Amino acid sequence: MSKTKETTPEVAEEAVADPQIESFDTATEPQERPAATVSTAWIAILFSGIACATLGFVTWYGWQEFQSFTRLTGSLGASVQAMSTQVSQLENLKTATQNLDRQMQRLESEIDRADARNQSVIDRVEMVAERLAKAQVDTRSSYVLAEAEYLLKLADQRLLIERNLETAVTLMRTAQALLGQLQDGRLLSVRERLAQDLQSLSTVQSIDILGIQAELLALDPVLDDLQLPVRRLAPEEESAATVDVKQWLGELSEFIRIREVNEPITPLVSASDAGRAREVLRLSLEQIKLALIREDQALFDAGLAQAKRLSMHFFDVTEGAGLKVIKVLGSLEGTQITREIPDAAEGLRALKVYRDALNQERISSAEVKQ
Repeated sequence: MSKTKETTPEVAEEAVADPQIESFDTATEPQERPAATVSTAWIAILFSGIACATLGFVTWYGWQEFQSFTRLTGSLGASVQAMSTQVSQLENLKTATQNLDRQMQRLESEIDRADARNQSVIDRVEMVAERLAKAQVDTRSSYVLAEAEYLLKLADQRLLIERNLETAVTLMRTAQALLGQLQDGRLLSVRERLAQDLQSLSTVQSIDILGIQAELLALDPVLDDLQLPVRRLAPEEESAATVDVKQWLGELSEFIRIREVNEPITPLVSASDAGRAREVLRLSLEQIKLALIREDQALFDAGLAQAKRLSMHFFDVTEGAGLKVIKVLGSLEGTQITREIPDAAEGLRALKVYRDALNQERISSAEVKQ
């Protein structure tokens, strides 16, 4: 059964196939053409297939290219939009840059104006500082010159009124030292005149006026201790005249009685006279002091002579206080108290001239600045 079943389909297929072959053969037979026509048809079909394939491929490729182009166009559009955005950003940046440039220029101009103002302020400050420094220098120099002139005026007064040479020289040397602090060459003539004044005063003889006054002042308490003189009979030396007198007295001894007296004789000066003499002696000492101050030689000598005469006439000068007074008065005799003091005001006059010229110069410079 199986074999029949297996062989039956094959037979049937062959049976089916044979009629088809037969039909094909019967069909092709009347349709046979020449071989060229068949080949041409196949070629045409082949070319048509190739053409269709080519067209399909071209269509597919074109579609792919179109899609690529579309994508490229989209990307280019996006790029264009991005570029547009960047361009707009660049324009914004350009605008901002221009604004910044304008602000920078404005700031630079403001900085320049501020620098100019600062420079002007600095110039004014420097000018004011220079003026202040100059004013301080001028003030200091003016103060030093005024102080030196004042010292020279004092020295001139000491010479003219008190005739105090030592104090005047000290004041003039102090003024010379003050002028030396300025280091100004224009003061050379002033300092030269001042040096000449000092040299002329150095030749004047120095007198210890204060020492003489001190000795006279030391006599004031001594005057209270002065004693009245005590007169005694002084023994006389024998001589030829004495022998003759004795002989003559021997002859007259019968008529004249002579006694030897050893008792002190009553003084001839009373206490009231001694008191008045003591006061007159004090006045004489004051006269001597006044003569020292005035450097009056005649008055000085007259006062010494009067004081010595009063002491010897009214008081005991052999010892004690009277001897001290006589020694002091004797030591002062012959003392020269008069000095020829030259004119030492040349430096003062030169300094006045210099200060007047300096003040006139400052006034002229102030008028020019105005």
